[in-house]
Amino acid sequence: MTSREIRKNPFTGEWVIFSEKRQARPDRKEGECPLCVGSEEVPSFTKPLRLDNKFPALSTEGEIKRHKMGEFYEKMNGYGICQLVVYTDKHDSEFLSLSPDNIMQIFEVWMTATKENSLNPSLKYILPFENYGTDVGATLIHPHGQIYAFSFIPNEIKREFDTIQQYREKNKECMVCNYISEELDKDVRVVYHDESVIALIPFYAKYAYDVYIYPKRHYNFLHQGTRSEFNLMIDLLPKLITAINSIFEKEVSYSLSLHQAPLNTKNSSFYHLYFKLHSPQRNTSSLKLLGAVETSTGTFINGILPENAAAKLRKIMM
Repeated sequence: MTSREIRKNPFTGEWVIFSEKRQARPDRKEGECPLCVGSEEVPSFTKPLRLDNKFPALSTEGEIKRHKMGEFYEKMNGYGICQLVVYTDKHDSEFLSLSPDNIMQIFEVWMTATKENSLNPSLKYILPFENYGTDVGATLIHPHGQIYAFSFIPNEIKREFDTIQQYREKNKECMVCNYISEELDKDVRVVYHDESVIALIPFYAKYAYDVYIYPKRHYNFLHQGTRSEFNLMIDLLPKLITAINSIFEKEVSYSLSLHQAPLNTKNSSFYHLYFKLHSPQRNTSSLKLLGAVETSTGTFINGILPENAAAKLRKIMM
């Protein structure tokens, strides 16, 4: 095995990334922050900064090479991109307390990365995201996010995209646009909406507070949005995080990710962009841990109905 490989499960078609180099990450000295100004990675700071991950799970070294060894074994080298996005020079800040202008600058970094990576025909998907808090694996306190670019369409995204394509081919309409319209009509899982944006907890939510944030207008990539749409989204995202904190009466860990259309892929215009925000927090004192049912079958057990979770969030957001 090389230090980075992507292997295929022949029974499900899913790809799994292996990266032994990540095990070589050194322990940091106490009080040392590699993302603060003056460090080797961040000698100076004027606006959100995109940096290559020093211990990436994926790398663009060399070309993609696929190997099929008999009927059951297929792999390729770990081709892709792993980067950090430093949000601010203020070490003790956090995403929800950043200014609208600062968040807009982060959006601009995501848009630039998306456009740049779309020029590489070997890359098929880009995921900007933030893991905040130790309960979702964050190891750095300094406000930052990450960007992964994959040489394949990730498993969950591929299933979703395949379904969206099948719906479009059958109905000649956008599945997500119709879904948003239906949720607005029912108005039991909608947390917030205005003229451009809707936030809801879906009928099928896996986590207690599994919030999807959609632009009402159909577009595929963030750079296709308008400044007025961005302003409403930028105003909403920190409020949703704050509302989830209020429900649990403490600051909780969360993951925030931007879901855009696959890159360099047929029918990518069928995809409807959205943000996804969720916390593993199950109640004030415990987390939603993935046990045998979830890890063995992929079937989640959620302890609160989405309608009830949405009602609680909506009450706080009012």
